[in-house]
Amino acid sequence: MYASRNHWAKAYLKDIFFAGMTTRGRSESINAFFYGYVNSNTMLNDFVTQYDKAIKSRRDAEEDEDFKTRNTKANLESNHPIEAIAGERYTRKMFEIFKKEWRAATQDYFHEKMSTDEHNIRYRVGSPKVNKELWAIVDYNFIESSTTHCSCAKFETMGILCKHILYIFKKKQMMTLPEKYILTRWTMNASYKAENLLSVHSETTTSEVSELSLLSTQSKCNLAISEAKDCFHEIRRFDTIVDEFIQQQLERKRKRIDEETTSSIVPSQSCFIPSQDSLNYVRDPTQAVKTKGRPKVASRIKSSIELAAKQQKTCSYCREKGHNKTSCKKKMMDVAR
Repeated sequence: MYASRNHWAKAYLKDIFFAGMTTRGRSESINAFFYGYVNSNTMLNDFVTQYDKAIKSRRDAEEDEDFKTRNTKANLESNHPIEAIAGERYTRKMFEIFKKEWRAATQDYFHEKMSTDEHNIRYRVGSPKVNKELWAIVDYNFIESSTTHCSCAKFETMGILCKHILYIFKKKQMMTLPEKYILTRWTMNASYKAENLLSVHSETTTSEVSELSLLSTQSKCNLAISEAKDCFHEIRRFDTIVDEFIQQQLERKRKRIDEETTSSIVPSQSCFIPSQDSLNYVRDPTQAVKTKGRPKVASRIKSSIELAAKQQKTCSYCREKGHNKTSCKKKMMDVAR
């Protein structure tokens, strides 16, 4: 186990991207995902239904979160341009994580210069409450200021800048957040850009529209509205395009119904041929059809309880049929005597 420590020890995995997930965290997230829907006693057929409900609930929550991200502004704690850029690009959830790092970088951290070479300046960054030997090491490239590396490797493993690098950026008076440090997967653009290639591949292999393609298209429409909501003429133009597309789809479906109706007509039978205007109405069938409900002639096997209920009751007192011991007249007369 020690010989393979580079596969499990955290110190050896700082250059591998995990998106902030751990083995235990992923297990806990799956348990939380199914909490309230299934348990250890859930039958297999019920599990399928409950799984669909859990998926729908998660997608509704994601759509609600996307709506809040597009229609609300980030709550900034400072007037610095770097925080403003992060608030515009990141989703609400990721911006809350970024804001924690930014808060620590602007309030609680200090630095000391360690060394300088031809391209880099090495700093030691950390909190005064912690021993300096445990401070993070930040290499800042003063020729290409967008290239910075920290020994904590938070960006390499999670994809978001750590408080140590943000502290150096602020001290160097950088007014923008380098594009290379904003991963697309943590922005709203990920909902349509990343899915576009997958949806195209799925459409080339099957004629059915996949759920991933529908979600991708919906995300694109939401993004188009978000980008054009500041201009009335652009929103009106988009609305006109959508109306035309809807009319085209209605016409396409109407033609398909006409073709299916025409192909199903048998010449030897006299039946009603729907016209173009009558397709929108529900009419009576031309032939007798099987109705819903229980059939007039029952074909199932009756139980012993049903068969016994039809038999005449026998009195246990007088042994005559048609009544029981409680309503037996002979017993009442004997008791009266």
